[in-house]
Amino acid sequence: MDHIAKQKWLYGSGIIFILLNCIGIAFEFYWLPLIPALAVVALLAMLKLDVLMLLLVFLVPLSIGIENIGLGLGISLPDEPLIIGIFLLIIFKYIIDGEYDFRVLKHPISIAILVNLAWILITSFTSQEKIVSLKFFLSRTWFLALFYFLATVLFKKFEHIRNYLWAYIIPLGFVIIVTLIKHSNDNFSQITSFEIMAPFFGAHGIYAAAIAFFIPVLCCWVLFGFKLKLNIITVFIALFFLGLFSVGLILSFTRAGWISMAVAAGFAVILILRVRLWQMLGVIAIIASFVIVNFDDIFYQLYQNKQNSAEGFEKHLESVSNVRNDVSNLERVNRWMAAINMAEEKPIVGFGPGAYSFTYAPYQNPEFKTPITTAFGDQGHAHSEYLNPLAESGWPGLISFLAIIFFSFKVGLNLVYKGRNIQIRVYSAAIILGLVTYLSHGLLNSYSEQDKIAVILWGFLAMITALDLYHQQNEDGESDLA
Repeated sequence: MDHIAKQKWLYGSGIIFILLNCIGIAFEFYWLPLIPALAVVALLAMLKLDVLMLLLVFLVPLSIGIENIGLGLGISLPDEPLIIGIFLLIIFKYIIDGEYDFRVLKHPISIAILVNLAWILITSFTSQEKIVSLKFFLSRTWFLALFYFLATVLFKKFEHIRNYLWAYIIPLGFVIIVTLIKHSNDNFSQITSFEIMAPFFGAHGIYAAAIAFFIPVLCCWVLFGFKLKLNIITVFIALFFLGLFSVGLILSFTRAGWISMAVAAGFAVILILRVRLWQMLGVIAIIASFVIVNFDDIFYQLYQNKQNSAEGFEKHLESVSNVRNDVSNLERVNRWMAAINMAEEKPIVGFGPGAYSFTYAPYQNPEFKTPITTAFGDQGHAHSEYLNPLAESGWPGLISFLAIIFFSFKVGLNLVYKGRNIQIRVYSAAIILGLVTYLSHGLLNSYSEQDKIAVILWGFLAMITALDLYHQQNEDGESDLA
């Protein structure tokens, strides 16, 4: 096709598209301009799936949630339609065409994830809220398909791991800057900190959890940048983001976020001391046994704390253990006890994935109710990444979720201690520490079903799987590290 013919084709296509848009507007069909964007997405999915994936990750922190678009459904734009679209495209590309590397499915972390997903499906059929549970299962399925199973094969190229991390860090940094500017107008007041990050993040808890995920990564880039063969400019950029993320986390006034960083710092010491997983589990078992045996005494000591959540970092942090008159803490205990009561009634199949907020009301103990407790039980989940699946999918649901964590740490620690090179060891440590921040945060909150966290949580697990499968266990003895 010569130059003149190309120009005629381009101008002709443009004129036809403009005319079609005019007709669409005349008939109140306003979605027609999206067709080129959808065409670009489809083309990228077929030819440059890695680029499309990074675009999606970049958009997640910037996406805005709309609570009700009709029929009681909410949506996050623009990322959720893109997630669903890519999910459908990769089914065709990888599953139907048989192009997927099925070795990924045989990895211990993948097996644990599939077992957990299968149990979620089974308990969806026994759920008291079947439509809600089906939505939950579908949402978990496309999150896993993209951010774990697809991401794992894309991470066969090591540079994609770095790109994935930066693709979330950069827009999240933008969100933090916007939040800090808005917050400064209120002199960084604690009261306004709870929702000042809207519309990008709905509340300070999930905002802080997302920030905390990346602080260990940024620390490792700053401390080991030259050993990781990062240039000086990249190291200084990482240092800037580390400072920005640290300020953002502090001024989020999220107690769980602060505690999660302290836990991660303690776990970093454990990694330096090269403590084995079985030793960690032994210590956890001893601590858990001590808490169970002395629960009444411990609760009494906590009950003596009268410090409410208040302005000032020290007082706000002190209030974290106040189960006497801090309404936020008391309501969290109320939700936990309701989840335990639900598990006692349905220990095997639970009440159904995603069904907690629709079913917990009758299981609230009168002595734990607070001024913000509702008789309708319409105020969300169990505020625990562990009690939520226990109440919704029974003990098999919780155990299968814990199995994912166990195998992730088993593989991750092996990479940290026995990685074939510095890149594997440092990146594995950074990823494990990032997971520690969220899993400790998960004792007090539950965000894994939200896109803002799912892209990080499952993406980090995909990185561990890929490092183990493609970079640590490469058959030809050569690493794909670049």
